Amino acid sequence: MSAKNSICQPQFNVSVLSHHIPKAAGSSPIATSEQAFGTINVYVFYANIGASAMSKGEQIWLPFKATVLHGHFKPHINHTRTFPNTIKAVWIRAPLERIWLLVKHLLVLKDKHSRYVLMKKRLPESSLKSQESIVKELLLNYLIEAFTRTYSRFFNTIPIGDFNLVGSKHKYEKGVEQLCDSAGLKLKALQVNRRTSQTYQLPSNIKRLELHLLHEYEIVGDFL
Repeated sequence: MSAKNSICQPQFNVSVLSHHIPKAAGSSPIATSEQAFGTINVYVFYANIGASAMSKGEQIWLPFKATVLHGHFKPHINHTRTFPNTIKAVWIRAPLERIWLLVKHLLVLKDKHSRYVLMKKRLPESSLKSQESIVKELLLNYLIEAFTRTYSRFFNTIPIGDFNLVGSKHKYEKGVEQLCDSAGLKLKALQVNRRTSQTYQLPSNIKRLELHLLHEYEIVGDFL
């Protein structure tokens, strides 16, 4: 059984809208939410499962038991009316680290991912030989907005300050505590891929490229 949500049919049972920015902490919030609400109550949106419609604030189909909505969708003004009882949460990671890890992920998936195909079209073939050469090319020469202005684009209509919770991957347990306080829950902060969380260190020659992402750090810096 499922129910179609719309502005005319608010979904009062949805408690959390959890926005997943690629390589910013996506798997960990899912694991934590499933532990708290149960797997059947966590509904995930990705490219082929309603993410585009959610980003546009359009009508979508939801399971009746959906309590947490998580995935690759942007915030929209309609969400406030469609999901009136929700805590709006988003998880972030330091901009340079996020790009570094995204490129690593794309090199594993290659042509299976649209972002890799985009890189192949826009970057010189010689730069595609390594994670390091790609990141340097992206930041120094070919400023593909999908990579270098991720936060600027994500928060362009609904500013970061309008979210009830902005959790940092670098302080994940603290973010979960804040979510618990807001929702009146008792959660255990389950982290997935812990090797890329608080202790992750960028190569020193990549770390120096932070200056090329100052526009992104201006948006999320106070929340990291």
